[in-house]
Amino acid sequence: MGEFVGLNPHGVRLLITALGETAQRAAALKPYLSASITQAGVDWPAGPATEVLDRCLQFLTAAHADLSWRAQTIERIENASSKDGVKGAEFPFPSAASAHAAGIIAGDLVKAAWAAYQADPTVTNRRELLSALADRQGKASDPEYAAGLLNQLGASAFAGILRAASLNDQNNRIGYDPTDLARVRKQLGPLAEAFAAADPTGAAPADLRTRLLDKTPLSDLAVLLALAPQSTSFIVAAGTKLAKASGSKSPDLNWNTHWLVKSLTHDIAATQQLLADPDTAELLLRPATVKGTATPGFEKMLADALNKALAPEAGDDTLRRTAWINTIKALGDPAAWSSLTPSTDQRTGMPTPSPISPVLAEHIRQYLPDFARIWMASDPENEAVKPAAWKDLSASEITMFLGSLSRDPAALSVLEKNYTAFVGKVDLGEGHPFGDAATEGERQKQRNVFFGRASVAAAVASLLIGGLHKADLSEEEARDTQIQLMLFPLDLAVGAFSGGVGGHLVLETAIGKAADLYVKNPGQDLLSELWDGAPPEEATRLTNALVNRQMAAFVASRQQHGLSPLSKSDVKYTKNTFRGLLLPVVLEALKERGG
Repeated sequence: MGEFVGLNPHGVRLLITALGETAQRAAALKPYLSASITQAGVDWPAGPATEVLDRCLQFLTAAHADLSWRAQTIERIENASSKDGVKGAEFPFPSAASAHAAGIIAGDLVKAAWAAYQADPTVTNRRELLSALADRQGKASDPEYAAGLLNQLGASAFAGILRAASLNDQNNRIGYDPTDLARVRKQLGPLAEAFAAADPTGAAPADLRTRLLDKTPLSDLAVLLALAPQSTSFIVAAGTKLAKASGSKSPDLNWNTHWLVKSLTHDIAATQQLLADPDTAELLLRPATVKGTATPGFEKMLADALNKALAPEAGDDTLRRTAWINTIKALGDPAAWSSLTPSTDQRTGMPTPSPISPVLAEHIRQYLPDFARIWMASDPENEAVKPAAWKDLSASEITMFLGSLSRDPAALSVLEKNYTAFVGKVDLGEGHPFGDAATEGERQKQRNVFFGRASVAAAVASLLIGGLHKADLSEEEARDTQIQLMLFPLDLAVGAFSGGVGGHLVLETAIGKAADLYVKNPGQDLLSELWDGAPPEEATRLTNALVNRQMAAFVASRQQHGLSPLSKSDVKYTKNTFRGLLLPVVLEALKERGG
């Protein structure tokens, strides 16, 4: 029989640390005490000597081991109760030793059943194997039981059972679908849970992890992630392999990728580590994965994982920043912009906005001050220094990333909201924009402070405007190609599609010449207006909106400092200053448009 255990995991972890440190001190003290007793000789009083220290050390070691076992077990018991920081659960075994002994017996039983099935794979033997596996339910979350079971079973039998289950019960070519997973949960769930319990403590067989990662088919790796919360290190190792096979062109749904991403929703560190690898980040965020996995709720699940891992203060600061750099690079590539486009609802057939872009637009706010410095450092005339932590990210890459987000109206709205909050914190109105101090030296200091802070606000605005111009340009190119195709005779349109249409039509062909003639026709402007209602002016609107936000923040800041309002001419001059700081990016955008 087991026993009911209740403990505060945080407090117990502190106590475990204290017991370990005290045991180390006691062990270090023993040789000095022994030497002192020998040196004292007859002067040492009769009675206990180092054996007292030995008993103390034995107690500390045993208490440390017992509490560690209890803490590890209660964290993994699925139905453990929790209230006011205290967890409670019924333990299946009264001690670590009894749990380990029971695990060894269970390992023998499962191994024997597996050997019998291998020798004669009859229905009867398969039932015996399934029964032996199912009997482990509710016990495998104990790390000592798991260690006994796995070491007795062995890596070869563990991997063999996974493979046999896949051959019998997996009906989808790329992983277990939910129906198949439910069917194997009783038999494979205890094995997955046992590995999850024993692997983090190093108690699993030494060759089991290697066997799983190097020789096991991907669906068998994915099912372990699906059936039990695995360790961060195993999710990262398995995820690196699974990501390489994401975005497959098979007509089957990619359930392997689905279960990987689902495991990431519960492990911030694993998500950050995978995104911190540029190759893996690109694989997970490419359109073939985001749109091509196609399992129900996949994009929302990916958005959830990104939301948790990329939020301000989530996980490790350095790791999170590296994950962001790779995310920006991956999704800033126009080839990946379709990862953030609307999808078609499988039930209604209607387009549904990307759940990913608003998440990214919300959490990118944490780095706006850094992005301002990156932008300013990109201008040789500025004295700004690029932050060392962002040396691998360029202003143009940030611009392209913001362009990908700006294509989504919901994400653009979030970006504008966060820009308003950012400018409000810059405190533009602390001093006078032209200086109103008594001396010229003090007035110059005021002007420098104002211009420096205005430059920071303008730098972020420039990135947003530049990004939206990039998004506009991309949409215009796509629309112009569509317009041209609409006006071609049917046989030319068919020829264009069969010959291939890229970002621009091939000018060397007869089709291309027809397109070229039409592009030069001023009547296309009229058709463009008929096509989408109005010429694209979103970037111009955003420019004016951002200038107005800077002015509003400036006026509010002066009011907070108790300063008098500026005159109308000063307001106009200040507004023109803000607009002038944005002039370079607007000119660049006009140049790209051919204006």
